[in-house]
Amino acid sequence: MNFQDIFQAVEVQSISAKNGNINPLEVYIELKNLETFVKECKDLVQLDALIEAEKYKGQIFNGYEVDVRSVGGRYTYDHIDEIAALKAQIKDLEKAAQDSYKLSAKGSIAMNAQTGEVTEPAHYKDGSTAIILKLKK
Repeated sequence: MNFQDIFQAVEVQSISAKNGNINPLEVYIELKNLETFVKECKDLVQLDALIEAEKYKGQIFNGYEVDVRSVGGRYTYDHIDEIAALKAQIKDLEKAAQDSYKLSAKGSIAMNAQTGEVTEPAHYKDGSTAIILKLKK
C-alpha cells in the first residue's frame, strides 16, 4: 500500500460519512487518531528528511520546490522584573474588563474602586463549537 492508496481510503471514508452511509463521529475519531499518528511519524523522519532536503535545496523534488531555512528564534522576557510586573498589570486590567462586560450584560456598570472611573468593558466574541474526545483506557 502506498500513500496514494491511503489518501484515497481516507477520502472514501470521509465522503461516506458526509453522505450518511457511515457514522461521521466514528470517522472523525479515526481521522483524529490518524492525525496524531501522522504527526508522530513526521517527527520521526524530520531530522533525516532535513538532511536529505539539503541535497535538493533549490530544486524540484516530487513536484515541490525544496528549500531549507532557519526558523527564527524567540526572545523571552520572564526574567525581567519590570516586564513581569507590567504583564501582571495587563492581566489584572483584562480581568477587570471581562468583569465589566459581564456586569454590563446584566445592566450594571463596573467602576474602579480606587479611582472611581468606569471600567471599560471588554468586547466578547462567541467561540465555536468543538468536539472534545478523551480516550478511555
